[in-house]
Amino acid sequence: MSRRRHLFLTERAVPLPRWLEAFPAAEMAKPDAFAVKSRSDMIWLHLSSAGAEVARQVRATVSTAAGNPVVVLSNIPNDVDGLICLEAGAAGYISALAAPEMLRQVVDVVANGGLWVGPELMMRLRTALAGQRSAQLESDQLAALTRRQKEVALAAAAGVSNKQIARVMGITERTVKAHLSAIFACLKIGNRVQLSNLVNGERPALKATVH
Repeated sequence: MSRRRHLFLTERAVPLPRWLEAFPAAEMAKPDAFAVKSRSDMIWLHLSSAGAEVARQVRATVSTAAGNPVVVLSNIPNDVDGLICLEAGAAGYISALAAPEMLRQVVDVVANGGLWVGPELMMRLRTALAGQRSAQLESDQLAALTRRQKEVALAAAAGVSNKQIARVMGITERTVKAHLSAIFACLKIGNRVQLSNLVNGERPALKATVH
């Protein structure tokens, strides 16, 4: 298996020390002048623009990344820009000043096909998703679940990690796992993939992971 390459796209002359602490072999490039080397590249885009330019910059980066995940690093994270980045194709949105251990957690989530976003933004995404499916929930198999179980099921089906679900809902990861076990038993399914198929049909889950 090839070693994952971490490429930081930034206008900075030198990387932030925490980036190198997280990934000592990280490489640097300008946002408008980079090339991917393999399907195992992880692209970190340090935003150098704001407002309307955010979407353009993210879309351009995602296009050049050729299928490799793009995680956006923001100096001043906010929900509006976060939503813009996700809609433009980013696989994650996080503070550029995030701790090294959190940056490594992002890799675990994104590498498994999930999205990484902050708890507040995840709550907005979860609420929107719940609103889109609220009418359906009363007539489909999820109607057998409790309100709390439905919330966990929707978040898990959206790809949110257990850790993020716990953080957003103010419960422990053990409680999240207990809810998922009860959900799987009630719906007679065995894992998150089957849950996602049940909730989302044949469409892929919303790229957001909550472990």
